[in-house]
Formats: sequence, structure tokens, C-alpha cells
Amino acid sequence: LVDRANDMASKLSGGLKRKLSVAMALISSPRLVFLDEPTLGLDILSRRSLWKHIEELRGKSTVILTTHYLEEAQALADRICIMSRGKAVCIGTATQLIEQAGTSSFEDAFVRLAGEEV
Repeated sequence: LVDRANDMASKLSGGLKRKLSVAMALISSPRLVFLDEPTLGLDILSRRSLWKHIEELRGKSTVILTTHYLEEAQALADRICIMSRGKAVCIGTATQLIEQAGTSSFEDAFVRLAGEEV
């Protein structure tokens, strides 16, 4: 965002607006951060960069992150809550959820635990 520092936020692309909103959320080093689908619309390099920043918050801030990207949840989360039809159906680590579902992958575990058969 440094090269766009003088631009109005309204003139930024969707991906840059997403980056700006995340930067604004993190600028004051809060103890609690809510990120609602922070990587939606980001290219892979920006997504990986944001993942790195989120990982750097570990031990400094509590991050509550919503995502539809299972690989993102598996890579970043200490604990995952699977929601189905607006209700929490299970909470645990990715490994615990895979074991609970009796599957070999997190994606299959998610499908089974969310109420669908694999």
C-alpha cells in the first residue's frame, strides 16, 4: 500500500481496499482482532503475505477469523469451529476434527461434520 499512500480509499481496487481494512485493524496492535474473510478477493501472493502477518500475531493477539477456505483455516487456526446452518457443530484442532470425523483429509472431515456425507 506504500505506493498508493496518497490515493483516496474509494479509488482503490477491491483487493487493495481489503488490504487497507486489514492494515487498519492491525495498526494499533490490538489484543483481539476480528477478521471476516480477510483474504477474499486477494491474489495468491497477497493472501500468503496476509497469512504470514496473521501467524506473526500468534501469542500477541487473539484472532477470530471467518473463512470459507479450508486450507486457510487448517494453516492458521489453533482451533476451528465448524458452523452448519448457523450453529456451531464442533470445535477442535484440524487434527482432532479429522480424527472425530474418521476421515483422512480436513476437507472430508468438514463435509462429514457439517452434516453431509463424504
